[in-house]
Amino acid sequence: MKKIITILLSLFIVITIFAANRKQEILQQAVEKYENQHFKEALQLFQKLENENIVNSKLYFNIGNTHYRLGNLGNAILYYKKALKVKPNFQEAQENLKFALSQTTDKQVLESENFLSALWENILSRISLNLLAILSILFFACIIFLINLMIIRFRKREKTLPTFFTLVLILLLLLSLFLSFVKWKRYISKNEAVLLADSAIGYSGPNKEFTRVFTIHEGMIFKIEQQEEGWSLIRLANGMGGWIKNDTFKKILLAK
Repeated sequence: MKKIITILLSLFIVITIFAANRKQEILQQAVEKYENQHFKEALQLFQKLENENIVNSKLYFNIGNTHYRLGNLGNAILYYKKALKVKPNFQEAQENLKFALSQTTDKQVLESENFLSALWENILSRISLNLLAILSILFFACIIFLINLMIIRFRKREKTLPTFFTLVLILLLLLSLFLSFVKWKRYISKNEAVLLADSAIGYSGPNKEFTRVFTIHEGMIFKIEQQEEGWSLIRLANGMGGWIKNDTFKKILLAK
């Protein structure tokens, strides 16, 4: 039995190493194609990696750059947004997204003009989910330690100081859990999308017989509020809402 487990484990390690080397080779080929300005071939290779459900900010960034070089402005914006969804403080992706948005027909702004909103976004972007998970575990362990300390060592003594530190740690734990929840909700969010069609007409209902509300163009970013039978009710950044066809846009998702 031990021999069988050892063989299977060795086989798994060999397969894992082989798969990692294969992906690295594909990545190197894609980068070489891009640097030699063979953008279509580079895109095919980058997408080959994406089709294996690899969630990586650099990969999305490279796909966005390749789409931009091919003149696919909507797809470039889509993948810059994907890169930032994985790594919100990805400076190069932020700059490229801002530049791409400046070239869209419909003027869009990347940063919020509200100081508090901008501050909140900055805080969220600088703290990763992994760091929050580590902090939450650390705070929880410290709380358990202090509670045990008060029970064992401070049973008949003044507990003001350890109680104070315990309460502070509980507040920090609750804060880290709250931030983790907010970041996780954004990470798995499926309600943001980018228009890939040259243009789309927004109607007051899910049918072309309804009143025209607006016209948007390639690269427009919006929120999806409702979907039914090939149509979606979207909300633009300016608050305007309307129904557009589902085949005109793609959601900003991190895996297919």
